[in-house]
Amino acid sequence: MNILFVDQTAKLSGGELALLDIVTPYKDGSKVILFEDGPLRAELVKRQVKVETIIPNGALNNIRRGSRIPMASITSLVRLARSVAQEAKNFDFIFANSQKAGLISVLAGQLASKPVVWYLHDILNSEHFGKAQLLAARYTARKSTQILVNSKSTKEALQILTGRNDNTHLIYNAFNTKPFVQTANSQENQREALGFDSRPLVGVFGRLSPWKGQDVFLRTLAMMPAVQGLIVGSPMFGEDAYAQHLEQEIKTLGLENRVKLLGFRSDIPELMKTCDIIAHTSIAPEPFGRVIVEGMLSGRPVVASKSGGPNEIIENGVTGMLYTPGDSQALQSVLSEIINEPEQALLMAQRGRETALNRFSLDNMHKRLDDIITVCFNQQKTTLCGESV
Repeated sequence: MNILFVDQTAKLSGGELALLDIVTPYKDGSKVILFEDGPLRAELVKRQVKVETIIPNGALNNIRRGSRIPMASITSLVRLARSVAQEAKNFDFIFANSQKAGLISVLAGQLASKPVVWYLHDILNSEHFGKAQLLAARYTARKSTQILVNSKSTKEALQILTGRNDNTHLIYNAFNTKPFVQTANSQENQREALGFDSRPLVGVFGRLSPWKGQDVFLRTLAMMPAVQGLIVGSPMFGEDAYAQHLEQEIKTLGLENRVKLLGFRSDIPELMKTCDIIAHTSIAPEPFGRVIVEGMLSGRPVVASKSGGPNEIIENGVTGMLYTPGDSQALQSVLSEIINEPEQALLMAQRGRETALNRFSLDNMHKRLDDIITVCFNQQKTTLCGESV
């Protein structure tokens, strides 16, 4: 099958990292369209994937999750859909990998008479999106031929918003495990290079955003004077003010000597193995939680907020620990338990790693995806085409 993949951003967020792994086996005869230039395009080129960048005007780029959609943006959206439709004529179907890409793709699909697969990576509710975005998501869901979801939590929110249950398939994100397996555990040398000492080090990984809860982590560390903190990630979608807020919070809480903000890094496996614990701190329901699985693959005990996708990834007390989202005291309690029970923490980390290796392999994901694509787009009437999860 020749597939036209479409994504709105070229930043390396969770959905885009998932797209990299999805595209690679289908790269012969397929193509990726992005609506901006950036690291994702460079990674696709490195993997010898055909990629084209179509830059919309500023009105469309300036739409944020909670904002209204002005008429100028709608006009730009239609023009962009026409450009995608022109490209789609040379492909069997369109694979949309984000919300904005989904809306544009279903419009393009109608213009080009092509089916559309929409991979939904977001929990569609008012905590994350404004009314205009949710209305657009309803339309996208109604017009998509097939919908893929990255967790049961994502699917439940989709059902509540749209009522759609048919032709919806659960495909968890998958991971290339080699960087985690092959990375040497040179914890002491890494710490020294980063400026940390031998005290417990807790790492938080992911983009800097208010709902990701890095400020909760800082308040927790303020209550744990013998613990150091590492925050890896950068703001991506107009959230630079939050990054500045975190820098100020570090000073206000007196954490300058034991907390470091590293910004965006590509050496995640090495950095995770430098830490004693990996913490996930989102205060709103997480659609999936890639950093949780990465932490498990790195062989470190993982602590995650008990909401959304993390509940599907972690078995509490067995493969990781869960705590109440946004509760810095609850996070402190769980971190202290892990630090004070090193043997139990090691056993939990080992179980977590084994679980991650088995459940989130690329082979499993590719087989599942290939089954859906092959069966459904050969127009065969099988139970898989109408399967609900």
